[in-house]
Amino acid sequence: MRKGLFGLAALSLAVLVLGGCGETEAPKVVEASAAEAPASGPLKPMKFATVTEMIDDKADFSEENGTFKVISSEPLHIQLATQVVANDLDEVKLAEVRRVALYGVYRTLIHTDAPSVRVSALPMEVTLNPYTARYLDSPKVEIAVTRDEALQAVAGLIEVDTLEDLVTPNTDLGIQIDAWSKPFEPLYFKPEGQQALLAALQSK
Repeated sequence: MRKGLFGLAALSLAVLVLGGCGETEAPKVVEASAAEAPASGPLKPMKFATVTEMIDDKADFSEENGTFKVISSEPLHIQLATQVVANDLDEVKLAEVRRVALYGVYRTLIHTDAPSVRVSALPMEVTLNPYTARYLDSPKVEIAVTRDEALQAVAGLIEVDTLEDLVTPNTDLGIQIDAWSKPFEPLYFKPEGQQALLAALQSK
């Protein structure tokens, strides 16, 4: 999907060096404290007091590198940026921005008690040697939804009863991982799924 091997190599290097570009299909491993991972009963998704604590723990985005910012706490409005390189195709940038927007909505509502969230998602173009970073004006996605609206949107596309059903917590490696559920993955990773879910969210 990218222009030549150089673009792919540059992006891969940027991800390795810079970090904070968000989840891929192999989610990051994060530790769960004993308080967050109950000893018995069904395993629940990890919960955080604030969206900033959630972002810090998952380490997919960062205030330090400019990929995460709290614009306002009341009402909650966050900005998330996906790191791209200059020769990325427009459709690649758009798919990444859509994915970041969905991350902001559903990770926030699953892992915190926020009643609603507004997410501004945009690309951040980075270069190496020397390192530079700048936000791009487009493509950009804006979503503002309540907890109930976010559930209604996804429930219209897959069978789901609660927002927590969108992740599958497990401790197979001795630490808790809240990976996206199998039914949700096509809506999150695939362009056609992203479009369908974003359309449902933006109609609310």
